Amino acid sequence: MKRKKIIFISVLFIAVILIIAAFTKPDDKRIKIEVIDAIWGKTQPDKYKAAQYYEEFMNLTTQDIDIDDWIFLKRIKFTLRDTTNTVGFAAFGKVMLHK
Repeated sequence: MKRKKIIFISVLFIAVILIIAAFTKPDDKRIKIEVIDAIWGKTQPDKYKAAQYYEEFMNLTTQDIDIDDWIFLKRIKFTLRDTTNTVGFAAFGKVMLHK
């Protein structure tokens, strides 16, 4: 009886964590902005001083970002020439990138 109760509480805890992860995934726009900021850094146009260039830059570079939406998280892939690499994951409202 005690063992079943421990297993039930453990399964319930894991289920709650996964439900929270599923409902707090960041949206694709935020993910793309953070990925471009991390990859291009200071070489991209300033979004406040040159808004039209920044918008054009984002339109061109975000085509190389592919986001796989899984149930509990999102996988972020970036294509450079012929190779596609996983650059990070997004879950719990955060974007975690490989450095």
